[in-house]
Amino acid sequence: MFSLIAGASLFVGSLYGGAGVRHYYKTRAEYFEGLNNLCNLLIDEIVHLKTPLFKILDNFTYMKKDEFSKHVNAFAALLKEEIIANRESVLKILECVWLKKEERVVIADFLMILGRSHSESQAANIGHYKNKFAEIAAKAKEAYKVQGGLAYKLGILLGIALMIVVV
Repeated sequence: MFSLIAGASLFVGSLYGGAGVRHYYKTRAEYFEGLNNLCNLLIDEIVHLKTPLFKILDNFTYMKKDEFSKHVNAFAALLKEEIIANRESVLKILECVWLKKEERVVIADFLMILGRSHSESQAANIGHYKNKFAEIAAKAKEAYKVQGGLAYKLGILLGIALMIVVV
């Protein structure tokens, strides 16, 4: 009886391990998809409608609870406090396990350029960063499809193997 409970526990543990790895890759893919959506919104709003940056960020994150929206809200809070956001404070906001160090630096540089120049040059800069983010997003989506799915399936298989060995 004890071996059956231990086998089931190992199965559930390995299943959750595989699901956790898949969640990591899914969150990365969603993060960069949100970043691309923000770039598109910024280009449209800044160039065509001349909407203030605070309003754009608030409208973008309204009713969203994902990781990227949390970072955008934290950045907007820095701007609302009229603190001149330096690179270290923005990098501190972006600290999470979903992002690699070089990706955090690129995102911080992107956030630092927002609202610092006239609309035409700002749109060109946002377009440049949008291309970078599109490349990273494509890699993240591919990693989610391949490695995320593989980790989940291997978690199931490892759980079954451990259950067979223990029972």
